[in-house]
Amino acid sequence: MQDHADELRGDATPCEIEQAARDLLKIADDSTFEREWNALDSLQPGNPAVFATRVRRLIRRKETEKAIALIDERDFGDRSDVIRYMLKAELLYEAHEHDRARDLFFSLMELDPDHRRDVAIRYSKRLFTDGSLTSAIEVVDPVRDCFHEGGKGQTYIAKLDSLMALLTRLEGRRPAADENCRMLAMKHAILHFRHRQVIPPKPSTLGRLSLITGGLGPGGAERQLTRLAIELERARKTHGSIAGIKLDRPVEVLVRSHGPEKQNDFYLGEVSGAKVELQQINLFPAIPPSELTRDSGLLQLLEYLPPVVNFGVQRLTRHFIESETDVASVWQDGACLFAGLAALLAGVPQIQLAIRGLPPSMRRHMFRPEYEVLYRAMGQVPGVTFLSNSVSAARAYASWLDIPLDRFRIVYNGVEPMSAQPTPDCEKLWAEFAASTPDATHTIGGVFRFDTDKQPLLWIRFAARYLKRHPDSRIVLVGGGRLLPNAIELAEEYGITDRILFAGRSSNVGFWMSKMDALVLLSRFEGLPNVLIEAQYMGVRVVTTPAGGAAECLIEGVTGHVLGCAEQPDYDEIVESTHKWALRSDEREIFAPGGLARGFLDSHFSIPHMLGQFATCTSEGFAGLDSIEPHRQRSLRAA
Repeated sequence: MQDHADELRGDATPCEIEQAARDLLKIADDSTFEREWNALDSLQPGNPAVFATRVRRLIRRKETEKAIALIDERDFGDRSDVIRYMLKAELLYEAHEHDRARDLFFSLMELDPDHRRDVAIRYSKRLFTDGSLTSAIEVVDPVRDCFHEGGKGQTYIAKLDSLMALLTRLEGRRPAADENCRMLAMKHAILHFRHRQVIPPKPSTLGRLSLITGGLGPGGAERQLTRLAIELERARKTHGSIAGIKLDRPVEVLVRSHGPEKQNDFYLGEVSGAKVELQQINLFPAIPPSELTRDSGLLQLLEYLPPVVNFGVQRLTRHFIESETDVASVWQDGACLFAGLAALLAGVPQIQLAIRGLPPSMRRHMFRPEYEVLYRAMGQVPGVTFLSNSVSAARAYASWLDIPLDRFRIVYNGVEPMSAQPTPDCEKLWAEFAASTPDATHTIGGVFRFDTDKQPLLWIRFAARYLKRHPDSRIVLVGGGRLLPNAIELAEEYGITDRILFAGRSSNVGFWMSKMDALVLLSRFEGLPNVLIEAQYMGVRVVTTPAGGAAECLIEGVTGHVLGCAEQPDYDEIVESTHKWALRSDEREIFAPGGLARGFLDSHFSIPHMLGQFATCTSEGFAGLDSIEPHRQRSLRAA
C-alpha cells in the first residue's frame, strides 16, 4: 500500500483515492494499517473517503465508542453539503447509532428536495441490508414516483415490493417494522421443504456421512466430533460396519476453518493423522442462489438470507450434491445456522442437528435471534432429527422450541480412560508441591477452563472455606483461561496460595487426576461435562453442580454427589460432600473392570457405546423417512 500511495502522489483522482481507502480495510495488521492510512491521508488531508476508512476500521474492531467520537469531532461543513452529511449519517448507522442516523437522513431529505430521492435510496438500502424490509419500503414510498421507468431506483423499489408481497403471503400478514425479514426469509426457505420426499439409502447402511462444525478448536464438541470421525473411519476400514450398520462410504469432516485463529487447528493433527477426509468450507467457491434453484419464490428468499446462513448455502449446497451426502450431522448452534438449509437445498436425506449443551436462550452471551427461528422451522421438515449428548439438554431444547421430546436422540459422549503417565515437568511440579505441603492427608482437585461459565472465583471461595475447615488438605487446579489471573489474585487475598497448586493448561490431565481424592466441578452452565466421566474412570469420586447433564454422569451417592443449585451452591454442602468422598478415596474397587462404577461408565460413556448409539440413531432416523408426504418439487439432487 505504501508503494501504491507513492504512485498516487500529485494528480491522484478522487476515484483513485477512494479505491485506495477501500483497500486499506483489507489490511489485517494494525501497525501496517496505521502507517499506510497516514501515508494516504497525507495526500489529501481530511478526504472524506480516507476519514471513513478510519471510522470503519474502528467499527470492525468493535471500538464503536471511539468511532462515534471521531464522527462527532469531524467538521462536515455546512448542512447544505448533502453528500458529506449523508456520509456522516451512514457512518452513524454503521456505528449502531440508528436513531441519530435516522434523524439525520430524514432531515437531509427535507432540507434538499433535489437530493431527496438519492438520500432516501441510500437510507433504504441500509435498512434493507439489515433486514428491515418494512422500514426500507416506508422510506422510499414518498419518492417512488420520482424515478425513471426502468431505472435503477425503480428496479430497486420493485424488488422490495415483490419480496414484501411474497413474505406477506407466506406469513399471512404484513411484517411489522421491527421484524427482521432476513430471518423470515430463512424461515420460509426452510419451510419450502416441509413436504419434501427423500429416498433413504439401503437398509442398515449409513451411506455418505458429513460431520460439520465451525472449527477444530479445543472444545468438548470438537473433541467428540473428532473421535467419532476417526473411530467410524477406523471401523469402516477394519470391519466395514458398526453395530450391524454397514459403513460403505468414507466419513468426511467439514469445518468452516481449521486455521490457527482461535486454535481452530487444535485437533487438526489427529484428524489428518487418521486420514479422515477434511475440508474447509470457507475455501469452497460461492455459488449464487440463481444456480441452486429454479423456483422463483425460493430464489427471492435465498437472496435475502441472514449473512451467516447465506455463507453456508452458497458454499455447501453444491458440495453436498456432488458428494452425494446421505447424512449431514451438524454440530453446535452456529454450524446449524450455516449448514441446515444448505443440506435441505441439496436434498440430503437425513439432517442431524447435534446440540451440545443447554439452549442459547439460557446462555444469553451465546444467544442469536436466528437460532429459535431456524430450529422451529427445521423441526417441521421430514428427515430432520435432533441429536443431544444429554437428556437434560434435550429437555431444555424441547421446552424452548415446543418440539416433542421424542424428536431428540441421545448419544452420550465417548470418553477414553486417560493415562496417568506424567511428563518430567509435571512430575517435578507435583513433587515440589507435595514437599511444600507434607502435612496434607488428602488432595481436592478441579479441572476446568477459567471462564465465567465455570465460576472459578466461586471455586476459590469454596477452597478458602474447605482449607479453613480442613487445614490438612491441599488443592490442585488444572486449566487456563482469561479468569486465571483473577482466581490467583483472589487466592492471594484469602492467603491460601501455599495450599493451592495452579497447574495451568496441561496435556497430562490423567496424571493430575491420579493425585486427587475428589474432584469438584462448580459450573453454572454445562453440556455433558466430560471431566466428571474422566475423573471416575481414574477412580476419583466427584462433586458437581446440577449444570446441564452433570447429574447423568455419575451414580448419586455411589460415585459422587450432585449439589442442589448451580447458580448459588451452598458452601457448606460443597465442603461436607467433598470431604466425605475424599475420605473414601481408597475405596476404588467399584471403579475397577467388573465393578459397579466401571460398568456404569462403560455402558454409557465408552467410545464403542458412542459409536454404536450414533450408528443406531442414524439408522433409525432413516427408517422414519418411509412415510413422508410427497414433496411438491423434486430435490436438486433428483433434478
